[in-house]
Amino acid sequence: MQKFKRKSLYLALVAAVSSVGIANTASAAVNVNSNGLGEVLIYPYYTTRAGMDTYLSVVNTTNSSKAVKVRFTEGKNSREVLDFNLYLSPNDMWTAAVVNTTNGAKLVTADKSCTAPQIPANGKEFVNFAFSGAALEGIQQSGGDGETQSLDRTREGYFEIIEMGTITNTAINAAITHVNGVPANCAVVQAATMNMGVGSALVVGGQSAIANPSTGGLAGTASLIGVAAGTDFGYDPVALDAFAPNNVQNIWNAPGSIFPDLTFANTTSVIFNHGSPVTSTWLSGDATVSALLMHNNIINEYVLDNATLSGTDWVITMPTKRYNVPVHNPAVSPDTTQLFSPFTHKFWLNGACEPVGLSYWDREEGNVSIVDFSPPAPGGGTSLCWETTIVTFNNSHVLGSVNEVNVPVNFENGWLRMAFNATGISVTNGQVDGNNVTHGTASQSLTSVDGDTYIGLPTVGFMVQDFINQNAAPGVMATYGGNFNHKYTTSISED
Repeated sequence: MQKFKRKSLYLALVAAVSSVGIANTASAAVNVNSNGLGEVLIYPYYTTRAGMDTYLSVVNTTNSSKAVKVRFTEGKNSREVLDFNLYLSPNDMWTAAVVNTTNGAKLVTADKSCTAPQIPANGKEFVNFAFSGAALEGIQQSGGDGETQSLDRTREGYFEIIEMGTITNTAINAAITHVNGVPANCAVVQAATMNMGVGSALVVGGQSAIANPSTGGLAGTASLIGVAAGTDFGYDPVALDAFAPNNVQNIWNAPGSIFPDLTFANTTSVIFNHGSPVTSTWLSGDATVSALLMHNNIINEYVLDNATLSGTDWVITMPTKRYNVPVHNPAVSPDTTQLFSPFTHKFWLNGACEPVGLSYWDREEGNVSIVDFSPPAPGGGTSLCWETTIVTFNNSHVLGSVNEVNVPVNFENGWLRMAFNATGISVTNGQVDGNNVTHGTASQSLTSVDGDTYIGLPTVGFMVQDFINQNAAPGVMATYGGNFNHKYTTSISED
């Protein structure tokens, strides 16, 4: 299976690096940093739909220079649309925006920090290379997946920033550090010969170019700016700390490589569950990240006031889905693809749909109801079908997403609980769990090597709502927007 082939190659690198004692860092477990600082930042959503631009930042809050990977993925099946290396000098901040184009979207920046390759002055357009061409069965990095191959698909998705290592070479540090607001010489890190990886023999300024282990301290923000509407839905990314594996010099990869990604995480996770820490061991880095983001319920509010013409959308992103859900064309027989926990369906036209349960209340505790999305998924029931799904209430369409599902509710205002606890779902070839055990049917759960079972699905996201005041002043109409992080519950059965 290709997923394990990639993992085995990386573990071989880890073993080789550790055997020669390049690094000897203390044992640590990957965790969600509640203070918003980390080695990895996961930004749940970008969009250029509904007249919006997405503005973003990443801040190096430390006194060390850092090499980081910036990766944008589209929202249907999380195929890459752009990635590059970014070099942040001490206390540096990089900003950019995702804006609309005639056919899709592109990244623009006026920031001077060094990137490799350099971002063109007129921006870099997102591409469809990773989701075009002949359909390929299984867990792939590129190729057709049964969905549209149009560049329109690049107009919404999510992005992640991963620290690859710290830079101690004084010549490279001097080259990327700003002098009068401009780095001294970005060509140093943009050179085709630049190699900061663990096996690099490159010498710059009389010193090795090899980057040292990551140290964290990255922070960031993103804002979905409705230019005409005058709205700003700003949010913070989810920060993962102690991400890089123990005893690994660095996880630097050259520009043009799709690595590193979330599979490079340390294989030990730690979270707080009802006030107590739960530490679990996993066979792959993406399972580690899944465990950190596992929730059996998402809870948030909705506002649909008629008087203010308000609307509500929820953003729900599953950043590890792409590592565990294969593409399978139902017309291809036999099905040789393998599905991995905690996901329960394979990807083709209309996505890979995860069933969920919905319960909602008004503001006065009344009329608890169970509802389904509209239109219903094939076979009935309630489902989230995309890597990034937008849940819109009573067709609010605040974000104008094409990856949305509608929740019809009977109350103008209230709150909703979305449950992930599906079990007993039939799937060809079964479902491989986090401990490498194959189950005959699929369920929304993930079991570690040491027997800890996490119920739910790995998600990040937030709620957005807008309001229109038609009488802000005589003859003046005002638009407002706000957003709020999701609240969650977690269910873990420890062995």
